Amino acid sequence: MNFKDISILFVEDDPLIQKEISAFLKEQIFSAVYIASNGSEGLQQFYEYKPDIVLTDLNMPKMNGLEMSEIIKDHHPRVPILLITSDYKKEITERCVDIGIDGYLFKPISLLRLKKVLESYCMRVLLQKNFDEKHKLLHEYKNAIDVSSAVSKTNANGMITYVNDAFCEASGYKKEELLGKNHNIIRHPDVEDSFFQQMWQTITNKQVWQGNVKNRKKNGASFVAKTSIVPILDNNNQILEYIAIRQDITDLYEQETYLKKRIDEEVKKNLNEVKFSSIGKMAAGITHEINTPLTYIKGNLELMLQDINSLDPSLKVKEYLIEDANTILSGVDRIASIVESMREVASQRSDVFMQHNLYSSLITALTISHNKAKLITPIIVQNEPFTIGMDKKKYTFIANYQIQRLEQVFIIIINNALDVLKLIEDFDQRKLEISIVENTNSFSIVFQDNGGGIAPEVLLDIFDPFQSTKEEGGMGIGLNVAQKIVHDHNGSLLGFNYKDGAHFEVVLPKEQAPDA
Repeated sequence: MNFKDISILFVEDDPLIQKEISAFLKEQIFSAVYIASNGSEGLQQFYEYKPDIVLTDLNMPKMNGLEMSEIIKDHHPRVPILLITSDYKKEITERCVDIGIDGYLFKPISLLRLKKVLESYCMRVLLQKNFDEKHKLLHEYKNAIDVSSAVSKTNANGMITYVNDAFCEASGYKKEELLGKNHNIIRHPDVEDSFFQQMWQTITNKQVWQGNVKNRKKNGASFVAKTSIVPILDNNNQILEYIAIRQDITDLYEQETYLKKRIDEEVKKNLNEVKFSSIGKMAAGITHEINTPLTYIKGNLELMLQDINSLDPSLKVKEYLIEDANTILSGVDRIASIVESMREVASQRSDVFMQHNLYSSLITALTISHNKAKLITPIIVQNEPFTIGMDKKKYTFIANYQIQRLEQVFIIIINNALDVLKLIEDFDQRKLEISIVENTNSFSIVFQDNGGGIAPEVLLDIFDPFQSTKEEGGMGIGLNVAQKIVHDHNGSLLGFNYKDGAHFEVVLPKEQAPDA
């Protein structure tokens, strides 16, 4: 056996025995052999060189072997001490036991037996050194983990048996508040039961579980931890305990959540731009194809209306012809309005910002919508029933805006309300009220119907360019066009459910005109 990693202290007062044994010990390739002639000298060398094994005679001057061994064992109980003696007295043997002497060699010493005994104790020393080295290494590993991670241990039933300082810091609890408690003491209520059921199923099947867990601190705050839970098995392959290692990733989690939100917003924005681009191209083509024949039809209708008006008043058919011609002309105007809406998607109108009366523009919009509205519901404006020809100057609310574009907004909102109200069977139960309210720095044009309101699943996206609120369908571009026009006026368009219907509100600045 190779003893090169082990040192030995040999204490013997007999010069001949000392010479023989020390020569033998040096032949065994110990890393070092220290020689002393009495217990006092041996004790001094022990503290100076810290040998792994002590081989000592019993009877020596100054300090005998038992006295020296007792002092060594008091402070270093794991160091093997082998006693050389020729004394078989009972009291000596009992004292050796009390001191913790590890072995005996009786004089005259057999070198063969000495070698066997030393080999046995050298193996013990080597095993102890190996154990100490691994234990120290494990302690270093533990320190490294404790610095960077929150560590906890639970028994097989999930009761906490150990936590490190990092775990206490992360959770806000003291060790005494955690030990003996169930690990769900830090469970966050936002995490569903199914999540923990899957986790528990994994670890009870003796598999490692890994994932990110949202936890709750003692003060109620949240923290997200990247977690690994490892089942620890005994010699019978049964679960003894669980060790959980966590790294706090709250900041990273919040940054990732923010980035995902921003990416979603940018994707949605880009999709909307693509939608606008597509509908813009379509609108440009449609308006080009429709405007020419539409202008031709309208022109001929107006000429025909002039011819009808020139007929003899006595003709009974004249009144009906005028009414029919006006109805057709109104339909042509409505088609023109739809074309203009699609044109708004393709490009911004270049109307000039000027001072106009909002009430006058509202009456104009109601007049344009009248042919449709008269068959659906009465309309109340500024607490009065709307009628064709009512005074546009009765109220004055002066603001800077593009008159045609803003009237288009009013028409879009009015038509949407009419499409909803016509679904109510009883004509007398339908109601649309419109009012203009003057605020300190703005005007609010309020549209309130009693059509039952907007469906919750649609409400959040009513201004999406392809979101329609109408049961009969459609492209759903009207409210988006209206919102775009209002935003171009540095205003805002609000839409929500109020009382028994939908509430839309156009808010425009009172004096300051936007940059045209």
